Amino acid sequence: MNFNIIKKIVYATNCTEHSSTALKYTYAIRKIFDADLIVLHVVTSSQKLSKKETTNLLLEEKNRLRDFCSSQLGDSLKNFDLTISVVTGESPIKGILDFVKDMNLQMLVIGACGAGPIRELLFGSLAKEMITHPEFPILTIPQAYEYKTPKRILYTTDFEEEDIFYLKKLVETFSTHISKISVVHIIKKDDKPEKIKEQEEKFEKLKLANFDSSKLEYELIYSNNVVDALSNFIKEEDIDIVAMLERKNQQKSNLLHKDVVKQIYSSVKVPLLIFK
Repeated sequence: MNFNIIKKIVYATNCTEHSSTALKYTYAIRKIFDADLIVLHVVTSSQKLSKKETTNLLLEEKNRLRDFCSSQLGDSLKNFDLTISVVTGESPIKGILDFVKDMNLQMLVIGACGAGPIRELLFGSLAKEMITHPEFPILTIPQAYEYKTPKRILYTTDFEEEDIFYLKKLVETFSTHISKISVVHIIKKDDKPEKIKEQEEKFEKLKLANFDSSKLEYELIYSNNVVDALSNFIKEEDIDIVAMLERKNQQKSNLLHKDVVKQIYSSVKVPLLIFK
């Protein structure tokens, strides 16, 4: 997967008040990285529309998207460095994937709305579906999250080759903004002693094998509840972004298979960056 310095960001929105936080966050992030920002809205219809009806619908929705961006960002759209796009799709996910298919996209941003059951009923359900098969980095923004320049990032590791690659890219991408990247691994306390020892040894090797960076710090956490352990760490260490790799070897992993990614998505109150 291409994870170069971020130069193109797509923010997918349904133009509701629940997605306003994500728009403001994405615009601020875009300014930090001097990246091109495309605000995308996917229109779906249960009825088969004529070409003229489709054209009129797209124009109406584009005006609505323009008004939404202006109202949330607090000025006329012409004063903001962004592009708005409205497309049709069989579903929001299909529309997004078709739109970015031939694009050199570095990040897709989606608002994660609500909390608990209501999250499943709003646009957050799209984010929860998208994070299970990302073809590019996906950043989800919790509702009502107040933007601040990212200073602390949590990266969760399970000792795969890709870990070093993504850690290097995180340092490269956020180097002028962050103070620390916390590299964390969870060891289950009730694992067999030999398995615990094996994981501890792998963690030490990861520290030695990695590149020299003053931005990195390492921590092992012993807990039988992965989600609670990470949630507590995020709160106690004042983490601004959680970065997670969706793991290939889910059978052997204590950490970060699809179910855990979804649970973290549903529980954390900070932006969640997922890559595969």
